[in-house]
Amino acid sequence: MMTERVTIRYLQETGFREQMRRQAEPYLKKYRTTGYFTSYDGTQIFYCTYVPEHPKGSIVISHGFSEFAEKYNEMVFYFLQAGYAVFLPEHRGHGRSGRVLRNMEKVYVESFAQYVRDLHIFVKKITVPYQNEMILFAHSMGGAIGSIYLQRYPDDFQKAVLSSPMIQMNVRGLPYPAAMATARICKACGFGKAYAAGQHGFTAKPRFEKSSCLSKERYLYAHEKRLSNWRNQNSGAAYSWVCAAANASVYVQDNENIARIKIPVLVFASGREHMVNTDEILRFAGKLKDARLVWMLDARHEIFNAQERARLQFYDEIFSFLKPKKNGR
Repeated sequence: MMTERVTIRYLQETGFREQMRRQAEPYLKKYRTTGYFTSYDGTQIFYCTYVPEHPKGSIVISHGFSEFAEKYNEMVFYFLQAGYAVFLPEHRGHGRSGRVLRNMEKVYVESFAQYVRDLHIFVKKITVPYQNEMILFAHSMGGAIGSIYLQRYPDDFQKAVLSSPMIQMNVRGLPYPAAMATARICKACGFGKAYAAGQHGFTAKPRFEKSSCLSKERYLYAHEKRLSNWRNQNSGAAYSWVCAAANASVYVQDNENIARIKIPVLVFASGREHMVNTDEILRFAGKLKDARLVWMLDARHEIFNAQERARLQFYDEIFSFLKPKKNGR
């Protein structure tokens, strides 16, 4: 673990945004290429690749709800320094990828199977040709997408990291079953493309105190990236997305589906979580054949945007997990 810290230049809290501009972003630019691919239904999916010479493996990032590629600049910076190629598509309805709705701030999807099919095409078209060990990093909503992917295509990845995966989302105001029943009724009544209760459009004013971060500098860095590109200003979920997420949760938690995941999986859960149900993360991890669960007690939902001690532990755990074992795994 100490070896990784010596070889990787971790960025500090003080002056983080300036460090990103002066150190990380120029470094990323040297390896970054962008493009689009056409998914199964004609949707154009935007992606970024970062490929150093002779990478030791390929890491595919499945991002979270209302996120975009630049939010992972710091993480990609570390993965590149560690010798990995990184591949990052923006899920449909996010960032520069295609959308169904005219309202660019609303997150809409008919089924999480659409996300999974997009990701599978991306892996086969863009990532597999590099012929490296394949590793999945998936956060939050991306963790639900990634978990379904591992269940449907169990041979595509050799290892996976799930960061605060959305095995089941948290809801406010109503018990979860009642909230999901309400969402289904609203969708059935023709409001599938409307904002779900409590959801709304993008707010330009920073709201760090209510965010999923504990690092204010990192929160502000991502917020600035949102302000600079209107396509990054996803915000609230439509009722259709809520229903799709509920259906995905049922699929992910099915015991037969879980049994299909046979690769090593590193699962993170946060102690100050408010976006996803940590009890369901624990149950899911406990059913996996080969899993290590790490509790990050002093972190919110975005563990990679926690305070320094938790962040360093987070990356130490990941790089330790990714090291080849003596038996070659």
